[in-house]
Amino acid sequence: MRLFTALLPPAYVLDGSGQLADQVAALRSLAGAETLRWTERANWHITLAFYGEVDEARSDGLRERLARAARRGRPLRLRIAGGGHFGERSLWAAVQGADADGPGTSG
Repeated sequence: MRLFTALLPPAYVLDGSGQLADQVAALRSLAGAETLRWTERANWHITLAFYGEVDEARSDGLRERLARAARRGRPLRLRIAGGGHFGERSLWAAVQGADADGPGTSG
């Protein structure tokens, strides 16, 4: 199976109000946007790592290690810091840490 690690945005980010919703609405109003297949908000995520094809037998161990790492971390505050596209099929948004010392750091 194809696996990746991702952060799921909190509900208030996906609820249709705020900066992200405004930016997506602007993209949807561009010429030709009606021909695109837009991903449902419930499937929006921030990809952290792409593993490609992983044997199902190895996926449980990977899931457990990632869960342990997530429990040791602290909540992240992120903001949109740009964006672009991969080819003609995928849009992406760059994120940046809103904390003074940045995401993934301690103290």
